[in-house]
Amino acid sequence: MAMNSFKYSRRFRTKHEELPRITTEKFLVFNAGNERYAIPLLRVLRVVKEFIPQGVLISGRSLVKEQNDTIVVFDVSTLLSNTCHFSDCNFLIVCSLNNSVPVGIPIPDMPAILEVSPEQFSEVPELYRQGQLSTVVDRLIHVSESVVFYLNLDKLVGLASSTGTS
Repeated sequence: MAMNSFKYSRRFRTKHEELPRITTEKFLVFNAGNERYAIPLLRVLRVVKEFIPQGVLISGRSLVKEQNDTIVVFDVSTLLSNTCHFSDCNFLIVCSLNNSVPVGIPIPDMPAILEVSPEQFSEVPELYRQGQLSTVVDRLIHVSESVVFYLNLDKLVGLASSTGTS
């Protein structure tokens, strides 16, 4: 009899509604000049403090030797027309590309991690893009009252390659 009463009471337990799980993606956000940029955290291998660029080219590319890797460094300021200069950079974001070649992005300040939901993304308005916005900026991320420019690393390397050969 006690077993039946247990089953009976279980029948009236309240069922909690499961809330839909919101998927978020994490990004490493950094400042360059007056703008904020983001790259996917999954593509970041490490952030290095104190690096010495060697063989700096006119295109803004250079080399850094770090943990037995020779890293090709792309000076984002030459590609994105901002006021941040390579010499002002104290940190290096080391990223992996699809072909697993490590590349570096020099930045002036320590980056932060930002968790973003799909609703925070938007396309770059075409009228704004026509104002000579680099194709490296793939989308916009809306955070509070500001906009963060999402950088496509594959396009960054492609653009740097095309500007370096012209």
